[in-house]
Amino acid sequence: MTHAEAVHTPQPGAGATAALVAFVSKLQFESLDAEVRHYARRHLLDTVGVMISGAAGDVATHAEAVFSAVRDGGRIPVPGRSHRADLLDAAFLGGTAAHGIELDDGYRQGSVHPGCAVIPAALAVGCDIGASGKAVIEAIVAGYETVIAIARACHPDLRQRGFHPTGVCAVFGAAAATAKLRGVSAPQVADAFGIAASSAAGLFAFVNGSADVKRLHAGHAAREGVQAALLAERGVQGPPGVIEARDGFLQAFAFGRIDKARPLAPPPAVPFGITDCYIKPYPCCRHIQPAVEALMGLCREENISLDEVTRIDVDTYRIAAEHAHTGWDDFASAQLSFPYLIGLALRFRSIRLEHFAEALRREPIFDEIARKLHVVATPEVDRLYPQLRPARVKVTTARGVFTRNADEALGSRLVPLDDAGLRQKFEELVSPVLSPPRAASLGALLWDIEACRNVRAVVEAAALN
Repeated sequence: MTHAEAVHTPQPGAGATAALVAFVSKLQFESLDAEVRHYARRHLLDTVGVMISGAAGDVATHAEAVFSAVRDGGRIPVPGRSHRADLLDAAFLGGTAAHGIELDDGYRQGSVHPGCAVIPAALAVGCDIGASGKAVIEAIVAGYETVIAIARACHPDLRQRGFHPTGVCAVFGAAAATAKLRGVSAPQVADAFGIAASSAAGLFAFVNGSADVKRLHAGHAAREGVQAALLAERGVQGPPGVIEARDGFLQAFAFGRIDKARPLAPPPAVPFGITDCYIKPYPCCRHIQPAVEALMGLCREENISLDEVTRIDVDTYRIAAEHAHTGWDDFASAQLSFPYLIGLALRFRSIRLEHFAEALRREPIFDEIARKLHVVATPEVDRLYPQLRPARVKVTTARGVFTRNADEALGSRLVPLDDAGLRQKFEELVSPVLSPPRAASLGALLWDIEACRNVRAVVEAAALN
């Protein structure tokens, strides 16, 4: 197709940008049903817990040091940190921390993590303007649904082209949340999306090792989304219809050709996606968790010990199988490494943050387990994704062969983590940082966020003294 012919070709996702703009502009807290509000509170609580725990990570700490070296601080508290930042840096540091320990939420059908960009942006902006808790919930829902609609329409094309969906798609969610909180007009929301599209970024090359940059993708998306909305509010214009336009977002990131249409729609055309987002119980790549859970279940039920295993076969989908050759030399890569995570499951029958310590990663037993592991993406299993996240695990021992299937992992809508389990996760992450009493108090504030008149006090309570 020549460039001249492309001008007259019907564009993919016609009207997608306008539909998202209308959704964000018209959304009102009062119109959200109890289930949607409940899930928004769950994901707020979960993400803040991960932000606080992840704030002490090397990447977030180095990022703060860089910012401190080149400019003065600001007045926005950052959950889990003592340093105050300006609005944009607060969003960046919060997003980097939220994606820093592989415990943040996600949306399977788009292979995207909405919370790590949307919620840091919403909290930073909400704190800056003194927004109410209801306004923050409204902004969170607007942001999540924007990310979900775009990521769902692009998946799996975007990921298969080498892009990180969180870095690429979540910038729109941060822009939507910011625009909603600041009450900008519908044309300005459209401009914010137009500006945000040019900041969409993130390569999946981290799967090959040295994965620290993955954390930065969420921080970048949070910051650039906030900035896009602020610029639009000031009158800076973005390209119209940027999602579906010729040379626009869908053409650039998802399809590679502008004549391939994909549906892209927010509620009410489709159900709210926030109610179908998962919450992670383990600090590792979600694509590998079903296989890990299947192996741990086999080990418990069949009393399989590490030293009797001669072979482990995993049949899974292609995107998950691509982690089969990821090493575990560094903390971030180990959290994405199929061999190392299977090794942890076999050795400990659990996966915890302390399992990624350097001394443990260097133990030779994990090399031995890796040599016994064979991961294959079969057409039979691959066709089930993304409707499911399937894995079939077969463990061979001298006393027999044991097989177990998993369609999803704990924390999904199919296998939910209940509110009590979520509160336990929050307190386990936050108590070592803030103290158990402060963790309990903050958890109560977040769970009752809708009654809050000014979220500044909540954000202050999440920061270090």
